[in-house]
Amino acid sequence: MARINVNINPDILLWARQEAGYSIDEVAVKLSVDPERYKNWERKGQDIPFGKLQNLATYYKRQIAVFFLPKVPVKIKKPKDFRNLSPTDSFLSKEVLLTLRRSAHLQRIAKDLEGENYWNKKLLWLNEIEKIKNEKDIITRLRKLIGIDIDQQLKWKSESEAYRNWRTSIEDKLGILVFQFSMPIEELQGFCMTDNLPYIIVTNSNHSYTGRIFTIFHELAHIIRHQSGMCLVDKVEQNQKEEWACNTFAGSFLAPIKTIVPTDNLKEIETYSRKLKVSREVYLRRLKEEGLLPDVKFYALLDKIKATYKKKPKTKGFVLPEVKSRASRGETFYNIVFEAIGTNRINYTDAAHALGLRVSRLINEI
Repeated sequence: MARINVNINPDILLWARQEAGYSIDEVAVKLSVDPERYKNWERKGQDIPFGKLQNLATYYKRQIAVFFLPKVPVKIKKPKDFRNLSPTDSFLSKEVLLTLRRSAHLQRIAKDLEGENYWNKKLLWLNEIEKIKNEKDIITRLRKLIGIDIDQQLKWKSESEAYRNWRTSIEDKLGILVFQFSMPIEELQGFCMTDNLPYIIVTNSNHSYTGRIFTIFHELAHIIRHQSGMCLVDKVEQNQKEEWACNTFAGSFLAPIKTIVPTDNLKEIETYSRKLKVSREVYLRRLKEEGLLPDVKFYALLDKIKATYKKKPKTKGFVLPEVKSRASRGETFYNIVFEAIGTNRINYTDAAHALGLRVSRLINEI
């Protein structure tokens, strides 16, 4: 069978590679071609073997049709980087770049299916919050809007139950979609996007449940400030004023002063933090913020807590695709897509793509 060569817009080839986070040398190795030959494809876009383009589509997680567009698609607008990393450490890995792309794609789908007016109405609460100047009053009002008081929070039996309840309430009551995807935990623990509707929060599924809960409210603090941001919530230092303020907000929301019991006993800190479904570090920081623990004692206890952590080996068990889809995209997005199928606003192929499922599995879910 004769090999088919094609001509494309070379700028699209460059765009696709950069958006996926590949270097020319990496691509050349994967395609088993000389780097100079690949560079020539990006310069001229001529005589590219169709089979190589298919390989690139797989590597870049793109549909093959993308390479034949006449114009270069708009680049994903990345959230502001609040991670305070050195230039050499601040690069974004392929996993994170893919998560940013995927999240923005789901955001666009949700907007297209429900419409801009729908999502604007969902965010009207922000107008009310903006008029409140005192953070304590903001938290009180948000608690009422979300519909979860401290007594309900204390009744939850597990951290996973707490995460599900917080996530569902943020989506239902505040109109913010909460996605979760696997990312390198040392690189990014969460981010939010507010440049388009609907607003979204993304947590790292490699993080603990308490870490994901804290990330949700840290990112909610950014959203209240109308900021998009990429964050490492566990590694915030006091000189990071914006991040420190968001951490303070999240801590105050999840562990109000009336729930804080003064102590410098690690076992008691563990007990109290478990009741609130927050990490020991969050409870310890709340003690310090409320003036219930001197700095010297705080840092000594913090070191002891960190010393107890051991890196857990990753365990990969089989998860049904539809279960994974619901977990990553959230019930709200999942339901939006299924309702759109029922009202013929989306076809089965596009719906399956949006949910990361095969059409056959999608049909079984209906």
